Amino acid sequence: MLADTVSTTIRPAEPADMRAAFAVFRRSLVPYLHRLGVVDSPDVTDAQLDEAWVPRSPWIEHLWRTAAENWVAIDDDGRLVGWALSVQRGGVLELAMFFVDPTTQSKGVGKALLERAFPMGRGPHRSIIATRDPRAMSRYLRAGVRFITSIVDFEAKPRMVTPDTDLVFERLEPAGPASIDLIAGVEAELLGHRREVDTAFLLTQRPAWIARRAGAVAGFAFGYENELTGPIGALDPGDIPALLDLVENDAAERGAPNLYFSTPLDNHTAVEHLLARSYTIDPFVASLLADSRWLKTDRWVHTGISYIV
Repeated sequence: MLADTVSTTIRPAEPADMRAAFAVFRRSLVPYLHRLGVVDSPDVTDAQLDEAWVPRSPWIEHLWRTAAENWVAIDDDGRLVGWALSVQRGGVLELAMFFVDPTTQSKGVGKALLERAFPMGRGPHRSIIATRDPRAMSRYLRAGVRFITSIVDFEAKPRMVTPDTDLVFERLEPAGPASIDLIAGVEAELLGHRREVDTAFLLTQRPAWIARRAGAVAGFAFGYENELTGPIGALDPGDIPALLDLVENDAAERGAPNLYFSTPLDNHTAVEHLLARSYTIDPFVASLLADSRWLKTDRWVHTGISYIV
């Protein structure tokens, strides 16, 4: 174990740390959401933590199992006060979690965690989906990434719509190498790498379709689950509206009360389509940071919750 401040120790995360790390994540994020007007109070009760854990625990457990680096900060009282986790998919190292307890910020803990979880020189590409907190943004920009695009959540109650497309949609099986391989092939074109481990996980969480044109794969979409969707990707940006409509129709048929699409703003086709469908923009805005513009975000809709691209 390595001591980085007088009162804090940085060490590799252990399985028993998971719930405490999640608590730091929520207690760090909620005050920021309060400043944006997204939530009513900056405080987080134990009951609210338990409520938040239920829908998010599959994601946290998945990231924990598949992390490239996973580090926590422990104070002298044995309290977990910081957490940083990155995943590596192909040649891309992505910082998925980076949070420090509000009572411990600006004391060197964040710098020590980031150096371990997001080391310079690791892999040919690096990326972060970040909040716009100025202190965090400054630290990220020093870590070898730069601004690529903003990400907003487009929100609406789903309504039936007739897609204007010649695409044929095929519902994918929730498990099996064939489904994973079809999606991974599209992701390799759009993201520059394959993410079989994430695809396999997502197929157990939400419905998915592959889109074909004249028999050839043209894109894919993961559908509605707990108001969230994605990822959605198309080889041709012009096919994004049909994939969005596919997901919206499925959500409407299932009686979904609300639907979110986590959309890069440089995906102009998606933005124009969703605005024309009277979707509104959630106050929370994130930034995609990366070392270069290799990601084809003009034909991509992110995974909700946006822990990873």
